[in-house]
Amino acid sequence: MKQKTAIILYIVLFSTALLASAGILAATKLSTVQNKDTGSVETVTDYSDDQELLSCVEGTTTDMLYPQFWTDRIEDKQIFTPSEIEQINSDNPFFVEYTLDGETKRHKLFMDDLPETMDGEIIKALIGPDSVKDFQDKNPEFFVNGMPAKEGYLDEIYDNLALDNIGESVVPQYALIVKRTVSKIFPTEDFAAPTADERYIDSFVSAEEMPFDGVVILHTSKDGEFYYVLNGSYLGWVRKENLAICSSKEEWSSYISPENFIVVTGSEIVLEETAVETMASGMVLPMGTRLRLSKDASETVNGRRTYGCYVAVIPARSQDGTMICEKALIPVSKDVHVGNLSMTSKVVLEQAFKFLGKVYGYGGALSSNDCSGFVRQVYACFGLKLPRNARAIAKMHDLGSVETAKMRLDAKKKLLSETIPGMPLYMDGHLMMYLGMVDEKFYVISSCATFIEPGHDTSDIVDGYCVFVSSMDLLRANGKTWFEDISFILNKDY
Repeated sequence: MKQKTAIILYIVLFSTALLASAGILAATKLSTVQNKDTGSVETVTDYSDDQELLSCVEGTTTDMLYPQFWTDRIEDKQIFTPSEIEQINSDNPFFVEYTLDGETKRHKLFMDDLPETMDGEIIKALIGPDSVKDFQDKNPEFFVNGMPAKEGYLDEIYDNLALDNIGESVVPQYALIVKRTVSKIFPTEDFAAPTADERYIDSFVSAEEMPFDGVVILHTSKDGEFYYVLNGSYLGWVRKENLAICSSKEEWSSYISPENFIVVTGSEIVLEETAVETMASGMVLPMGTRLRLSKDASETVNGRRTYGCYVAVIPARSQDGTMICEKALIPVSKDVHVGNLSMTSKVVLEQAFKFLGKVYGYGGALSSNDCSGFVRQVYACFGLKLPRNARAIAKMHDLGSVETAKMRLDAKKKLLSETIPGMPLYMDGHLMMYLGMVDEKFYVISSCATFIEPGHDTSDIVDGYCVFVSSMDLLRANGKTWFEDISFILNKDY
């Protein structure tokens, strides 16, 4: 009797496993494609069962929404080695430009090479005495928080710049961003837009400020609520509570360029809550964030052992605004990596697809990315530093920038077909990441606000406002396709 029971139980378990396996195979179908370069037949995953559950841009299929669809079709080439990345960063130091009063010459200011004391006239030139007037000239009518700007609104903004408080000389202060936020072109939290119903694009936003980025404080607003900061290739006003002032430039450098670190490789991770109250609990850290590691992994942190965790040193802001440090445990199960990732084509695409479907965030608003921020965050996982501006990225010669605006379409097609997937492409106002070619069509992934689908009228604009995969057959307002309008292709082998 026992033997019969055992046999029956075995048959039931075997049948259950077989049915489960069949279910998995049904959900994840396998198909084959022929590699056009090698002629070999390759097996790829078919996600067609998701067709009723997911929507796509016209010309894109649901199986294209998975990185494996693209990585199965390419050779996993090394895009840049660690030494090449280090050289690119060294050869392309970030800077901002300014023009002194009464001059026409443009001067460059490098954040990594600032003097101990700066001329106050330089600070005024960076902030721009005419910045408010320029905004008014470009936006004669605009809305603030959904309402028409009241009379005298920009006069109050100008007064808060406190330009008269800038002395003959200014001592730069080195600080760290302690919470993801945005910098603004003016010291205000207000949302400005040309229409009352605009919700995504704040005309006051300058750029994103990422956790533990190093910035330099150059000035303080009249109301004392904002710092004017330099962050590599851009400037802007940041609320004081989002900054922690370092005791020295040396301390600052030790955090922005740590010897031992982990990098966040998920779209974001959340630091876990603990039984001990800490400022780091619940903190959201986006992709590309570097966390300095403690060298003592056997210590006790927040009343518990460190088993299975990295011990990270987290900068925080004290009550007086200076930097203090906390230690936090980062489980190895989190989507993090010790040191930078290896920059191969497949890994770049895998990282990029972790953002698929996320909301578009102009200048880093909504704790998300616009087109250049998307590429910058992906590339940060490999230690490659890119400027804020999309066009500046597109013109980086060290990345193999090739201007293609006046190139014949057949020549442009040949160049793009030879470009490594994972490299950026640029057309006026938009930066994308190249995925590859399917059925003679080029595909990209990008964080995009609006677009026009193939075959539609140029007035038929789609409000996408997210990261999506698309063919380059999408249209622009000028009637050209994205492919036709590409002005820069970054081809490292060119």
